[in-house]
Amino acid sequence: MGVSRASNGIVTAAFGIGGLVAGSLIGYVSDRTQNRIGPQLCASVLYVVSGLVLYFAKHFYQIVIFRLILGIASSIADTMLFTTVADVYPANLLGFKMAVIFVFDNIGNMLGPLLGGKAYEHMGVGGIAIIAIALGLFELCMILIFVRNSLDIRRTLASSNVTQVGSLADKPVKPTINSGCSSTDTHSVVESESGFTDVSIISKTEQSHNLACNPNSHTPNSSKKRLDLHILRLLLQLPVAGPTVSIFVATGLQTVIETILPLRLFDKFGYSPATIGIVFLIVGGVLILAMPAVGYVNDTVVSRHGEYMRYYTIATGALCVFLSQIVMSLAGSYVVLVFGYSLFAISTMVVIVPAQSAFGDFINSSESHAMAQCYSLAWIAEGLANIILPPIASG
Repeated sequence: MGVSRASNGIVTAAFGIGGLVAGSLIGYVSDRTQNRIGPQLCASVLYVVSGLVLYFAKHFYQIVIFRLILGIASSIADTMLFTTVADVYPANLLGFKMAVIFVFDNIGNMLGPLLGGKAYEHMGVGGIAIIAIALGLFELCMILIFVRNSLDIRRTLASSNVTQVGSLADKPVKPTINSGCSSTDTHSVVESESGFTDVSIISKTEQSHNLACNPNSHTPNSSKKRLDLHILRLLLQLPVAGPTVSIFVATGLQTVIETILPLRLFDKFGYSPATIGIVFLIVGGVLILAMPAVGYVNDTVVSRHGEYMRYYTIATGALCVFLSQIVMSLAGSYVVLVFGYSLFAISTMVVIVPAQSAFGDFINSSESHAMAQCYSLAWIAEGLANIILPPIASG
């Protein structure tokens, strides 16, 4: 289109700006309306619209509009994806589900450039536009046919759990060393006599404790006041602010490494673009294999020791990120550099998976209606990191 290479920065920024604007708003809208399907339908329609804009694009400003709409759609889709998972799954299952999301995200990141490149070779920009339109229509159909509002599923599970625990409250509690109605004693009885513990969304120990001690209580955590939180107040909560900062740093470092690594491979080792591309394919494959294990281990630790262990896991991942960067900086061969990069990629997931899961933990324990706004913060942190940190590092 006869524009300078510097204009690529405008195209990149348009995606980030669109994502930040949508991410700041969509969580509030979804929480306020208690609707998760509407935003997902909106995202799929916007994918189709972005493809149509690209297909008919003749001028540079139309490419900028395409990227802006694409950023808005991606922000909405990602926010709702994590939110719907956190709506349904409890703490001891949340890490693995988050890891599965990242597995498919990584598969998309690997296949996208390959398929897009082939489409561009044969059909030009129109080929990429057709892919965007087709995927948007496919997502729209899947949502209309198969997707339920995750909040409806959440309410059904919560109601089922209350009924099960309420029936157990009528049974005599087995005597233990403590004469009072302690949460630990009651939980051991409930957990041994029912199968609800793997699907309970509210904190399992507190839920069983409240209902067994007070059979007339029919609402989980009824003694707690529901917190009225919005996105700015969420940032002031340490259990939310900590994971948000962790996601900002980990995602930013990922983007920085992806920007600098090809330059280092070329300058220090003289590798061709094809060889450099193999590095990213290798590491992508390692991540696909490792991420389910990261999620499973995270869930196992949380199940045995409690939700606070997520923060120790984040700290461990941060330490491994630091060590992996040392390995990469001292690497004297291609193999060592690939090993260091693989270690770095896995370590960032050790940070990000429990950080994403911690949002769900906090909202479930506080009984707030701000789940989507929490995950909006995650996308905002990621978007800001992708916009701010790479120019600083490359400069």
